[in-house]
Amino acid sequence: MRLAFVVWGLAGCLLIGCSKGGSTGAPSPAASAVAASQSPATSAPAGQGVVAKPTPAVVLPRETPPEQVVATFLQALRSGDSGTTEALLTTKAREELARHQMSVDVQSAPNASYQVHAAQLLPDHPDNAHVSSVWTEKFEDGEETYEIIWALRRQPEGWRVAGMAMQLVPDQPPQFLNFEDPEEMLRKREEAMAALEAAAQTAQQPAPGSSASPRIER
Repeated sequence: MRLAFVVWGLAGCLLIGCSKGGSTGAPSPAASAVAASQSPATSAPAGQGVVAKPTPAVVLPRETPPEQVVATFLQALRSGDSGTTEALLTTKAREELARHQMSVDVQSAPNASYQVHAAQLLPDHPDNAHVSSVWTEKFEDGEETYEIIWALRRQPEGWRVAGMAMQLVPDQPPQFLNFEDPEEMLRKREEAMAALEAAAQTAQQPAPGSSASPRIER
């Protein structure tokens, strides 16, 4: 996976998964906030230019809806704007990541595109919201798509990202990655890496009933 963004970008690592090269491991113009419409989905095209020089973090109005916060967050990930990604985290997430000497020094993914769907407020917790998104990254030999649900909490300065849920290991349920608990994130990373390694080893073993190549005696 070449999606060098949120999960282990925030945790000082790469997003867990399978790389296009077969290894295991796992996102400027972002200064202009993405104008998420009030329609059920917001999207951005791939292939726009990336400004290498750091830019000030995007400042969103306090009343910005959760889906626009996520859209701005993803745009910052796509362009490698670590200032904006960090600014859009909850206060506790920033504090805990700093305490564990972790950062949001993400890599840009200019060939990526994303869609952000309308937020869902939690009935019993109106200051919490879930926002579904789809992240697609294109490569010379194809593309990869990831479904991610973002967890946001309303703070005095507005909605901020507290964590995300996505599938870390194929054929396993999605895992919630709490940016406010880096130790738990690292534990889940190790578990996912172990599961991927075990799956890779199993795939290399001969199928049941198959026999090894016959030995030629000389």
